[in-house]
Amino acid sequence: MNSICSILEEAATEVPDKPLFVFPENRWRSEEILTYGQLASRSGAAAQAISEHANPGQRALVLFPTGAAFWESFMGCLAGGVIAVPLNIPNLNRGQDQWQELCNDCTPSVLITDEKTAEVLRRRADQHPNLSRLPVITPEHWRGQQCASTLEWPERDGIAFLQYTSGSTASPKGVQVSHSNLLANLEMIRDRMGIRMVDEGTGVTWLPHYHDMGLVGSYLETLFTKNTTLCLQPEEFVLRPGRWLQLISEYRTPIGGGPDFAYRLCVEKIKSDELDLIDLSSWRVAYIGAERIRSETLSRFTEKFGRCGFRNSAFFPCYGLGEATLMATGGPKEATPVVRQVSSAALMANRIEPSAVAADSTSLVGSGNTVEGSKVLIVEPETSLPLEDEQIGEVCLSGPSVTCGYFNRASLNEQLFCELMVDGISEKFLRTGDLGFLSGGELFITGRIKEIIIVRGRNLYPEDIEQRICDAHQALSSDGVVAFSVDLDGQESLVIAAELQRSAVRMESPETVVNAVRQSVIETFGVNPTEILLLRPASIPRTSSGKPKRLAFRDSFIDGTLEYLVREKTGGDR
Repeated sequence: MNSICSILEEAATEVPDKPLFVFPENRWRSEEILTYGQLASRSGAAAQAISEHANPGQRALVLFPTGAAFWESFMGCLAGGVIAVPLNIPNLNRGQDQWQELCNDCTPSVLITDEKTAEVLRRRADQHPNLSRLPVITPEHWRGQQCASTLEWPERDGIAFLQYTSGSTASPKGVQVSHSNLLANLEMIRDRMGIRMVDEGTGVTWLPHYHDMGLVGSYLETLFTKNTTLCLQPEEFVLRPGRWLQLISEYRTPIGGGPDFAYRLCVEKIKSDELDLIDLSSWRVAYIGAERIRSETLSRFTEKFGRCGFRNSAFFPCYGLGEATLMATGGPKEATPVVRQVSSAALMANRIEPSAVAADSTSLVGSGNTVEGSKVLIVEPETSLPLEDEQIGEVCLSGPSVTCGYFNRASLNEQLFCELMVDGISEKFLRTGDLGFLSGGELFITGRIKEIIIVRGRNLYPEDIEQRICDAHQALSSDGVVAFSVDLDGQESLVIAAELQRSAVRMESPETVVNAVRQSVIETFGVNPTEILLLRPASIPRTSSGKPKRLAFRDSFIDGTLEYLVREKTGGDR
């Protein structure tokens, strides 16, 4: 197989009337069903329409809400050799610097979107000059048109699409995903999760089609294995997370998943009286990734939904990133997740040691292992020398899913996609910027190099601090804490920002919450935060996968643009 296009053409011949994606009716739209035959025909027509404005190798911005039109245009780009750039529809009522920056980066030749978005852009051209100057193609340009020929089969090494990174630690960059990268990763996901071809049943997803976990892991994996997936809008899941589990129950879905926060949201929002209507016994692979996985999430979800037939062994912790197409490690399937209790004090000193007492314990969840033909290497960040098992260092990856780098970032690519010495042999690896360690082939992620906090010579991982603070006081949001460091008088100092529950915004004594946060951090980590801020709900910026943008939040704190309800300076440990 040369590309996902050839797989679509094959499926359109074998099972033309089989639904590929079903978009159920909701408050925003009526039901849509897209069959394999329809997608092959419409994407062929879309490819012809796109070719009038973009040549092979040029870029096309693809902006659609969840629905069939996105897939017709995305596959049309791939079929015609045009590099698709799938993105979330921005808030068009105001100008956005990030869109100008993105357009300057990928220099698109055409914008493919729906008529509603196109009309808003026409009215607000002055606010979006980089978008409004582009020729626009809408579904009306290809729907109802006859496709002159079958889909092309692009070259395996050609770039299929640019996956723009989430921007959790830096400005977004376009990862160049080739057709061969994509096929290799789809095959890896299929094999690691044990997905059956053609007859797996109906999947259910709410993941965004413009983010790699949804684009590759849910949608394109369905196409690759010739199955069917029911597709909810992300907004629908956030408003009604129970709808996701109800559909898994109704359609007897065997495989599905999302980031850690999705499972936490289900635990917090789904009421006990709804559980009798949910049967999760069919769910054999519940993948969880995209952010650091909390052992508490696994245990709380299993405890709550065990009565619905959910098994802890269904959890499939995995690790990946756009620079490796998607999944880098995961599995084996239907194995109980590996959870390590390690010494918090040792972890702060960059060592892995067993915890002796509960007060000095941090839980780490393994992210599985990789497949034959791919490698995970842990290196010392400064020297790039390989480390042994149980030693924390930078996670490096090699294999057919690892991409060739970022679009138009030659200098950065030389730094991050580079040669490393392994057993005296030079091999090309991706330096991920993530910290972790290997233990018997199992990968454990501990944090990000750029986000690590060093106070008095100790390494503090923001995820550990944030998780502990969420339980410090009932007024705090269960998933709304950011920990970061700032330089004050030449020393690194800890700052905590925590969102309040909506019911607690007008509390009379916020100092009790501040004191609870401070006490929790001091008792657990032995550090007194320099400043503690209390925020309104939903104040922390997040990526499309739900990760907090810690560095962007830190920048707004430093430049004085951050809005807060309470700010207390404590002096801290400096």
